[in-house]
Amino acid sequence: MQVQKILLGVAAACSFAACDKAGFTYDNVTDGGHVQYTLLDTLEIQMRTVQPDSIATSGTGIALAGVYTDEYFGKISAGSYFRVALPTERTLADNAVYDSIELVMKPNGYAYGDTLPLQTLQVYQLQQPLVLPENYTMLFSHQQFSYSSTPLFSQPVLITPTAGNLLHLRLNDAKGAELFTLLKNKATEVSSEDFFREYFKGLHIRGSNNTAVFGFTAADSSLYLRLHYHVVTHEKEEKYLDFLMTTPELQYNAIQRERGGTPLEGLQPGAGLASEATGNRAYLQALSGALVRMDFPSLSALQELGRYGRIQRAELVLRPVSGTYVREALPPRLALCLADSKNRVASGDTLLTALGMSQYGSLVTDKLNPENTSYVYDVTTYCKSMMNADSYTYRGLLLSPPAGEYVTQFNRLVLGNGKNSQHRAQLKIYYLLYQ
Repeated sequence: MQVQKILLGVAAACSFAACDKAGFTYDNVTDGGHVQYTLLDTLEIQMRTVQPDSIATSGTGIALAGVYTDEYFGKISAGSYFRVALPTERTLADNAVYDSIELVMKPNGYAYGDTLPLQTLQVYQLQQPLVLPENYTMLFSHQQFSYSSTPLFSQPVLITPTAGNLLHLRLNDAKGAELFTLLKNKATEVSSEDFFREYFKGLHIRGSNNTAVFGFTAADSSLYLRLHYHVVTHEKEEKYLDFLMTTPELQYNAIQRERGGTPLEGLQPGAGLASEATGNRAYLQALSGALVRMDFPSLSALQELGRYGRIQRAELVLRPVSGTYVREALPPRLALCLADSKNRVASGDTLLTALGMSQYGSLVTDKLNPENTSYVYDVTTYCKSMMNADSYTYRGLLLSPPAGEYVTQFNRLVLGNGKNSQHRAQLKIYYLLYQ
């Protein structure tokens, strides 16, 4: 059946202009009338939305906090966990008087959603030590550490992500005064990092009923507790102590999602959702656990077109569905990775250009004719390899953001599949067939 479909495609392709020769070259071929240059662009693409088992989000240097709701991906919540360390110099004068305590955060310029309204942020003290579980080397987006039921901070704030302004969240004075007293009395809890970590296990910041998720720089110079106090001699002298973020490899972002009532309501790890079952569309938002997998069952049948034939060039064209990126910008870069039957990607299994460079789709946006907006990939080497693959060596293609953007951004994409009438995905194979 696959061979019949391909042969029909060959016949159709060769019925116009002696076959389209644009887009590839013919090396060591003598055109004596027995060679057909064929463009095949109706090969089947099996496209589905899949959910990875887990996403490592620790040690990125970015803390995410907030909530937003998306009509396609549901309600997405993000929160960050981190530790703070004792000040190096923490001796307080006998006449020192407590004033306040605050969490200071620096927006890194990233935000996803509607940033204009006030956003309610909540800060909690951890009740469970923030440590790597046994046999873990990283922390993952699904993991949770227990925290106090009463927040140290819970108020609406105005966040201007690109203004470069620090965000100051004044925390509960009861906790500030307690910490101040321990320092002033040189208590055991603040005598060393080990004792302090047992007393103050860490912090968790999250959003509540927000309209956006925001990014903050997770570093000791931009994420810290500041305890304000003063001393009085001849005049009032204001002072402070900073508890800087520490162990950056343990800072991580937890992501929660509620997909009820969306096209991805039934998405679970495993086989995923076929694009035919979701309106001839596939959905990608890596950080919330939605990637796009593509398989090409017709490739192996190309060998049966004729004894002498070869792929000259292969191109994969992916088209976003217009109307789905009016407010949310399309991901500017997306990688194609080789994935086994369980959607596992080995390190380094990313498709490269002929020059050995990583390719990210070369996104072209056409605002006048949105159906022409597309990502285009050179899949020549991949198609040649998969023509001869067996059940053990075959690999599908997994579409995802580059590694660094995979775990820190919520950019999302809705793609048409090969049956989508306006935004059709295409595998274009320029095939050289000797008669």
